[in-house]
Amino acid sequence: MKYLLRFILVHTSQLKTQIIMKSLTGYGIVLTIFLFSISQNGYTQNNNDAEMEEMLRLVNEIRTQNGAQPLRLNIYLNDAAYKHSKDMGENNYFDHTGLNGSSFSERAIASGYQGSPRSENIAAGNAKTQATFQQWVNSSGHLNNMLNSGHNEMGIGHATVNGSTYTHYWTQIFGKGDENLSVTDHIIEQNTTIYPNPVKDILHISFQNKNPETTDLKITSMTGQVVYQKDTSLNTDLTLNLNYLPKGIYFLTFQNFKAKKIIKQ
Repeated sequence: MKYLLRFILVHTSQLKTQIIMKSLTGYGIVLTIFLFSISQNGYTQNNNDAEMEEMLRLVNEIRTQNGAQPLRLNIYLNDAAYKHSKDMGENNYFDHTGLNGSSFSERAIASGYQGSPRSENIAAGNAKTQATFQQWVNSSGHLNNMLNSGHNEMGIGHATVNGSTYTHYWTQIFGKGDENLSVTDHIIEQNTTIYPNPVKDILHISFQNKNPETTDLKITSMTGQVVYQKDTSLNTDLTLNLNYLPKGIYFLTFQNFKAKKIIKQ
């Protein structure tokens, strides 16, 4: 079985791009011929929350060991990463440049990312998160991307495309997002109270400056999955039963503005 790796690191200040490619098999390093023909492939499997959380854990563990601050997952980088993995699998190619000529940074911005896209790792051939992570660890370029102290956000995307050359395609995108809440975020945060936090089951949400306007209220997981969504009036306090959610960290947002971190016990 063939395994492929590529990484790209963009230095935006110098407008330089460095690309290194390795092709590995169980027998060592070999020359690989890329197939750029478009084929009719089979079933495509979507991104998996458990895989994203595992990859985040693995990356943050090695960052901690090397003195770097942990990363957080970003929903827009996840979206861009998965779409590129899916595109590579369904169109049977392996490259940082999309078939439409897009770069990883252009894809991140097109998915709605508001930060600065910094670098990208891609890999193909392995089904498991741990094995793919180890592929990147064993390559200095990929490892440097994962350890870069200039990154604070990551997106991960794994697409399984039956009938494609490598079946499993992985994309990992790194970015630099705002460290602090924006002015709008601060206003929302200061005027919203949630309790208890940490919460086991019943969560209360109170709006200090009540008004009849409605807002799109969401609770999302660390991987960006929406676990609760409702158009609600800011004129009425809310009581939510979160007993069905597994333990972990969630985020309360309004109209896509960050507001509160929720710890579910």
